[in-house]
Formats: sequence, structure tokens, C-alpha cells
Amino acid sequence: MLLIDRYITRAQCHAFFIVFISLAGLTFVVDAFTNMEEFIAHAPEAGGLAKVLGSYYGCRLISFFDATSPVISLASAMFALSWLERHNELTALLAAGVTRWRIARSTLLFAAVISLLAMANREFVLPQIRQAFSRNAQDLRGDVAHSFEARYDHQTEILFRGKTSQARTFRIDGPSLLMPPFLAEYGPQIDAAEAFWQPADDSHPAGYRLCNVREPVDIDRLQQLECGGNVVVFTRAASAWLEPLQCFVASNVTFEQMMGSTNWSQYASTPELLRAIKNPSLGVGADVPLRVHARFVAPLLDMSLALLGIPLVVGPSRRSIFVAVGLCVALTVFFFLSVLGCHALVTGYVLGPSIGAWVPLLFLAPLAAWRAQPMWQ
Repeated sequence: MLLIDRYITRAQCHAFFIVFISLAGLTFVVDAFTNMEEFIAHAPEAGGLAKVLGSYYGCRLISFFDATSPVISLASAMFALSWLERHNELTALLAAGVTRWRIARSTLLFAAVISLLAMANREFVLPQIRQAFSRNAQDLRGDVAHSFEARYDHQTEILFRGKTSQARTFRIDGPSLLMPPFLAEYGPQIDAAEAFWQPADDSHPAGYRLCNVREPVDIDRLQQLECGGNVVVFTRAASAWLEPLQCFVASNVTFEQMMGSTNWSQYASTPELLRAIKNPSLGVGADVPLRVHARFVAPLLDMSLALLGIPLVVGPSRRSIFVAVGLCVALTVFFFLSVLGCHALVTGYVLGPSIGAWVPLLFLAPLAAWRAQPMWQ
């Protein structure tokens, strides 16, 4: 039986890589030809067109694996088992007394390995490269100005406003900070020409350095502002590390969070998401707790999807390959509609994050067990 396991696993590995490379290649080739002018224009300063394409699509290939691994894993299992059926090898194994569960075991183990790899990818790889996903083909350098939407720091109650932002330099153009009443000693707002996000160091906490402050006009002579015993606005009068016409506003809202980008929550690790939930400055919505719960549910849902599809081939009801593939596609669509529908109810504040993440599993796992029951017989 070890020979059969190796035979099926080898066929499934080949199918997985063929399907994955085919789908990714089709997607990226279409996108590359659409944006080829931008890639060619950026090639001289990036070291050549091949390097630009490799860097740009290499990161997206990792994200593509995260998004499609459950479906491709199921498709490769269907291919490997259908190959046995087509060559009457499945009939021979059943006639030899080998149970359907024993035949399907290697495909389920393969699906479990792929699910674990996807989980490790979400926790360790994607968080390290998520900055690359914030730049599309039209913004390869990260210096394209994007419109800036006002955002609150819920801890200090400062409303950050601005004209545009640039990802590469962590810059906000034309910042105008609307101050709450308890921080309005300088006036109702602080206006500057530009602001740069800076991480915490020995001199100051994380926040934004405002340059060429226009209002208040005497910013260099004003004393720093405090809230709850912590300095919120640093000025040159008390902080020698600031240059003339500069002030520093402390904030625990990072630049990518300030931009309102979903990249930081979609590609952040689970510990980062947990810290964001505890961060009083962010005031996160239901989507971030939902992502945390969905991280724990994802491997179990992946296995449920495999158990829904594999019995179509090795179950007692013998179907043609085309019928089995069609039913598998229908089950996959039903599976993802159920999951995405529950997630939509969470973002619409109809369900709580924990309920919306776990309800699909509570419904689909028993269904998968029922579908897989004939394999145990």
C-alpha cells in the first residue's frame, strides 16, 4: 500500500503544480501585458525588465497560493483519483479488498499538508512582504500621490486630515489636524506643509513629524501638550531634536493604517491583528476580529472542502469523470458562498465576528462528514 500512496501522492503533486502554475500564469500574463508600459518604464532604474517582473509577480505568486490553495488542492486530488478510475486501477484496488478510505488517505494527508503550508505562509511570509501589495503597476516606485481620507486617532481624538499621501516616504501632503477641545490650546487645528510617519525611538514615541507648520504661527515657542500624563504634541521649545517650524504628534496609528489600506489587516500576522484590536488608537471594526477567528477556522474549512469533494470519485456511487468534476465545482461554489455570506453578515454588523467565522464550519463540517461516510464502509 505504500507504493499506492506514493503513486497517488506523486500524481497529486504533479496535478497541483500544473494547475497552480497554469492559473497563476494565465492571471499574471494577462496582467503583465495590460501593464507592460509601466514595467518597461521602471526597468532601467530597477535593473532590467526581468527583475521588475520577478519582484512584482514573485510576491503576488505567494499571495495567489494563499488565496487558491484549498481549491487547487481539491482539484489535484480529484485529478489523481480520477486517473485511477480512468485506468481501472480503482476497480482493481477495491476488488483486492482495499477500502475507499485507505485509497483516499494520501489525498487527505496531502490536503492537510497544503493547508498547514498556507497557514505558515499567512503567519510568517505574507506579513514580511505586505508592503509590496500596496503598490500596483502604476505605482512601482511608491511615489504616486493617493487621495487621503480623514481618520481619527481614537485615543487622542485627533482627526488627521490631508490632501494626498505617498507610500514610499510615509508622507502626507498638506496635513491639517483637527484637535479635540482638551488639546486645543494652540487653536482648533494644526496645519503644515507635510507630515512624515516615524517609528518610536529613544527621543519620542511613534507618530508624525509635521514640517513647515503654518498654524499656529509661533509653534517653536509653544510648550508641548499632554494628555493623561503622556506628551501628545512635541514642540521645539521642549524637544531640541525638532527643527524650526516642526512639531511631532504622537500616534499609535501607523502609516498604512492611517491610509485606510486593507493590506495591513489582510496580510498581517495573527499577533499583529491581536495587538491592533487592543490598540485604543485604531478603533477597529468587525473585520479585524473576524480575520483572527478566520485564521483558526481556515485549516478546518480546508479539510471540510476536501472531504466534500473526494467522495465524488471514490464513493460507492460510480459517476463519470465529467459528472464528478461538475458536482465538485457546484460544491465548491456552495462552500465559498456559505463562507463569504457569513463574513458579509459580520461586516454588515448582523453577526458577531466569532459567530460569523465559526458558523460555516459548524454547518459545513457535519455536511462533509456525512458526505465522506460512504468511504468508511
